Amino acid sequence: MVKFINNELIYSVISHHISHFLNVKKIAKHDYESHMIVLTVYMHFLFQTMSKGKSLDWAETFAKTESDGHKQLMKDRKLTIFAVADNLSMPQETVRRKLKKLCSRKLLDYSKSGGLSLGKKFKETIEPLGKADGKDIFALFDKFEEVER
Repeated sequence: MVKFINNELIYSVISHHISHFLNVKKIAKHDYESHMIVLTVYMHFLFQTMSKGKSLDWAETFAKTESDGHKQLMKDRKLTIFAVADNLSMPQETVRRKLKKLCSRKLLDYSKSGGLSLGKKFKETIEPLGKADGKDIFALFDKFEEVER
């Protein structure tokens, strides 16, 4: 645990949050609430792979999002609009409206029988954002390690 956090470290944390917000707008080209919906579906997908005992690296994870097995994996433990709205403390109608746009952009898929899943354009849109965000997060970790020394 970090015992002393100076203003430079606080500045870096805030800078990371702002950078992530701007990258979502620039790279993913959607609003932040929509991004949280996408991340909730992605988190559900990751949880499903982990619960099946599969440990995947970065490339394998994104490759799996494009596989035929991904849809079945998501359908086995269906994610509903209600669950996303509840998880994000957002009105169901807001989630439904934003989901419609995300589905039209093919970032997500939705059916009543299968629930929510990742769309055909998920990887090409989110992977570059993840790379940019990952670089920023590792730089932030380095700053925290410097404080602990």
